[in-house]
Amino acid sequence: SNSGRTAAMAKLVAQGAKRIAQVDVRIKSITEASDEDILWSDGIAVGSPTNLGAMSWQMKKFWDDRSRTLWGKIDGKIACAFSSAGSYGGGAEITCLNILTMLINYGFLVFGVTDYAGAKFSPHYGAIT
Repeated sequence: SNSGRTAAMAKLVAQGAKRIAQVDVRIKSITEASDEDILWSDGIAVGSPTNLGAMSWQMKKFWDDRSRTLWGKIDGKIACAFSSAGSYGGGAEITCLNILTMLINYGFLVFGVTDYAGAKFSPHYGAIT
């Protein structure tokens, strides 16, 4: 998170998850996250700033580098995506779809936002701001 917006979104996602009894939450930046964090989790929310309509290169590299160690070990875990962008129409939904596609390749079961989050505002692929 260069501007802090994606990090702020991560904190809100964590607050929501913590509202469920017996849920432990770890918030990790891409530079802090490890294979162990992913294997520890039952589910994961992946957020990235929108960079030119896609996830950040750091996020892409993180998952590219994990393919040797995590491939085939994640099947069935739950995942979702979120993204921040400089403006609506800035590609944040495409970024979420980009993240979900990557997660599906690892075997995560993914979901998006299934209902309107606001008046005429339904970001199907994940939370955006």
